[in-house]
Amino acid sequence: MKAFLFTVFVLFPFVAFSQIEMHLSFNRTDRTLVLVVKNNTDKLFRLCPSFGQNYYEPGTASFVILQYKDLDGKLLFKKSLFVFNCQPDASQYVIGMFLFKYGENKYVYDLEELYKGNMNDIYEVEVHVQIEAVSLKDKKDVYKEKMDRILRW
Repeated sequence: MKAFLFTVFVLFPFVAFSQIEMHLSFNRTDRTLVLVVKNNTDKLFRLCPSFGQNYYEPGTASFVILQYKDLDGKLLFKKSLFVFNCQPDASQYVIGMFLFKYGENKYVYDLEELYKGNMNDIYEVEVHVQIEAVSLKDKKDVYKEKMDRILRW
């Protein structure tokens, strides 16, 4: 029995260790959303979608959906974009499509810049993030994760 418990406690951290982690933070002052995606493996991952895919479908892409709402919960504006779309230049855009071995990508979204209306009307922004990554080593190793958050001004 002791050997069994020892094995469980020793091996449990390795089983619970996730391949890819994601963290979301929000800066109320400048109203920026920061998504950090970290690769904890020695594999190179490509964030889905594949080149040329231009649609947002659960299970096929890494994307962010922002829903701007007023105080009554009425939807004022909705924006959907691929996770890596807000990169400052073309080279960062391409690099942002990949998760390098033991690397970390940081994606910054300016919520004021993305919204096409009066920011004073906004009470909250619902954020839905879906990450889907495929290992380039063997295409069978697929990672999928979803996260939902509500940001209030």
